[in-house]
Amino acid sequence: MPAEIVVLPSKQAVAEALADRTAAALRAALEGEPRVTLCLTGGSTPVPAYERLATAEGIAWDRVHVFWGDERCVPPDHDESNYAMARRTLLEPAGIPDSNVHKMPGDCPPDEGSAVYEQALEQFFGDDLRFHVLHLGMGDDGHTASLFPGTGALEVDDRRVTTGTAPPSAAITDRLTLTYPTLAKADLCLVAAAGSGKREAFSSVLEAYDGDGDGPPVARVEVDGTMVWLVDREMAQGIAGA
Repeated sequence: MPAEIVVLPSKQAVAEALADRTAAALRAALEGEPRVTLCLTGGSTPVPAYERLATAEGIAWDRVHVFWGDERCVPPDHDESNYAMARRTLLEPAGIPDSNVHKMPGDCPPDEGSAVYEQALEQFFGDDLRFHVLHLGMGDDGHTASLFPGTGALEVDDRRVTTGTAPPSAAITDRLTLTYPTLAKADLCLVAAAGSGKREAFSSVLEAYDGDGDGPPVARVEVDGTMVWLVDREMAQGIAGA
């Protein structure tokens, strides 16, 4: 199996584990690197996780550079903005310098925004793109970042950033997203997901890991480093030893 599965008693425990494992990984990376990189996600589970992470001890936040795996095409102060959520819960409470915050330009037209963020990654990383810690989530349909089932973004392998399209039921359908080759460049990938509504998608992920089909989009993420799923008992019930 290409990932470790950690089953926790509750959604709150998932959030706490996401924060604590991230803090430990950042502290370890900071011991040997002048600067480290953290790629954030959106959704509801990271909110308490980022609030907890902001208070973690022993992290030199002035040496941590923050990126995003995806963003809705909205202004940065919009209620649906992943950046706005992170700013409120982590960036400002932790005192991360603005110069270390590399937000996706959701207020640009999608094609332009993806090109702008790709250029930003090129300027920062050059040819050696690497996230010390990457956060991902999973939707009820098995999407991750803004890689949704049946969309063209799933097949983009010659760019670091592309446009994504959420289902019509989503409040904001136009998205920016990192591609699979970019998500692969992670030393530690933490996938945090919880709730019974995601159980079917998670079951399909585990089947794909066992070689039974391709699974939903999140099952196609393979990182160069370590991948760990942090899931609650409700989501894993009956399918992952819960």
